[in-house]
Amino acid sequence: MEIAEIHNEFHSVLNNYIVKRVNNRDDAQDLLQEVFIKIYGNISGVDKKENLKSWLFTITKNTIIDYYRKNANKAKLTSADSVTDVINEQDFDRTKELEKCIHHFIEQLPDEYREIIIDSEIKGIKQKDLGDKYGLAYPSVRSRIQRGRARLKEMFMDCCKIEVDRRGNILEAIPKPKKC
Repeated sequence: MEIAEIHNEFHSVLNNYIVKRVNNRDDAQDLLQEVFIKIYGNISGVDKKENLKSWLFTITKNTIIDYYRKNANKAKLTSADSVTDVINEQDFDRTKELEKCIHHFIEQLPDEYREIIIDSEIKGIKQKDLGDKYGLAYPSVRSRIQRGRARLKEMFMDCCKIEVDRRGNILEAIPKPKKC
């Protein structure tokens, strides 16, 4: 894919992604330009078109992190972790709406999955301990948790357009017109 095609297809998406994470519009525009310079310099490193989108968002996210690190050094912050904390807090804000839905979706799960998902995912009880609690073998507990997670994922996908990067981090979540 040529750089002009990438620019035409992803300019506004990447711009919105940056603007949501950087308060200063001028800095956001500078970062977007920097992202496209990095894309231009490294486009030969992308193997397949299906890897392109996650690659673009990875470059963009890393550019934003570098921006905060640079500004953190100017402000003489003592911890480099605070830079990634800022990004992670913003990522957390993006998923807040999804978190509001999770309890509603869990309540809609069949009985055989509901309680075990609550115990493992919300209460943080280890899967091996859940085997004793429910009188199930460990592989059965794992299987129920995996099936419950799959059903929850289906519910989210039915109600929202969720865009994730290659690591599974949520890049964007847009509610579908369907009321869930």
